[in-house]
Amino acid sequence: MEITNKNDFIDVYVLGTLNEIKNTVKQNIKLKSELEKQTDEKMKLVLKDLINSNFKNLQINTQGNLIYTLLPIVDERENKKVRTSLVLYYTALYYDNVDLLQQMLDANVKFEKNYLLRLQYLDKSISSKFDTKDYIEKIKRFGEIFVNFDKSIKNLSDEEKEKYSQKFSSLFKLKYREMCKRQKEYKGYSEYMLENLFVKGNLDTFEYNTYKYADNKQLELINFCNGHQYNEATTAKLNYLIQNTNFSNRLEDFDLMASIYSDYELAKLDYDASCFLSYYSETPKMLQKAIEFIELKPEMAFYVKHYVSKEKFMKTSNYVLIETMNQVSKHYLMCNEHNVELLSRIMVPKVTLKRIFGAYKQNNAQEQSDPSLTKKLKPPRNTENK
Repeated sequence: MEITNKNDFIDVYVLGTLNEIKNTVKQNIKLKSELEKQTDEKMKLVLKDLINSNFKNLQINTQGNLIYTLLPIVDERENKKVRTSLVLYYTALYYDNVDLLQQMLDANVKFEKNYLLRLQYLDKSISSKFDTKDYIEKIKRFGEIFVNFDKSIKNLSDEEKEKYSQKFSSLFKLKYREMCKRQKEYKGYSEYMLENLFVKGNLDTFEYNTYKYADNKQLELINFCNGHQYNEATTAKLNYLIQNTNFSNRLEDFDLMASIYSDYELAKLDYDASCFLSYYSETPKMLQKAIEFIELKPEMAFYVKHYVSKEKFMKTSNYVLIETMNQVSKHYLMCNEHNVELLSRIMVPKVTLKRIFGAYKQNNAQEQSDPSLTKKLKPPRNTENK
């Protein structure tokens, strides 16, 4: 069949295909207007060449409309591979990094993970900070670290991006061997992959020496912070503790915890207790009651937060809560908010008797003298900046 409007058809097909490609690209990276236009023109030429060399694939569908595919057969898996290749090529053109794309494909780098394309691998502002061979090796090992860093700086100016890219590459190289050793130790556990270790927020919060002196557990802590911005006092405290002690506790609401506790007390606090304090901090009175509860029975914080509303928390004495949660912890899977409330009413007489006989004072004295609460801190390190 002779096609009389071949050129018009090709132009329409090119524009439609280009828009599909860009929709996928824009889901992953932010395009700058002028550079986007330049890349569009380059990609149009590529698509036209592909179409002209394969125009025999023009077909008529059952409705009598023209259908064109870049492949001679309709195979969804192969078509997806072609579309993905076009997206990767557009991104490489945009970043002026086609050679890197070719070398990464030759090295069998996987760009797709969890149904998303890792187009950030091709960002030349980052890849140029590494030797190409080393960069590909690092991408294979820690691709998510690069992706998350790139996402965290996508809205910055070129000047700011360059500043953070330099800092990122310096710290990444500094900790690379340690991260490889850690990855081998925790192979298969994404929790320990440190995906957010170098996101912009963390680079703003943590100093060079903090990263330099951080051990494995402390790297987990930095990763856990996930770019959160803390107030000035908390930021200073976190940097000091990581640089000079073995502090590595991952806590909820560091600003609040640092305002309540000393360095030594923070070292004894666990995550569930910090979540408990953050949740019951709506008013100063509520927070004070929560602090007193943690001093009495921190291991029961998880159960209280799970089963006791803020209103009920304020109406129930801490000792009743403790006795109730002692029972709840033994039958956790069978409890709900309603039967926990009934159980707390039953515990009131028991608490009254224990108070009369001074049982709580005796227990508190034993806990305060427990040697397990003693925490040795590491000696101060040399904190001179590089």
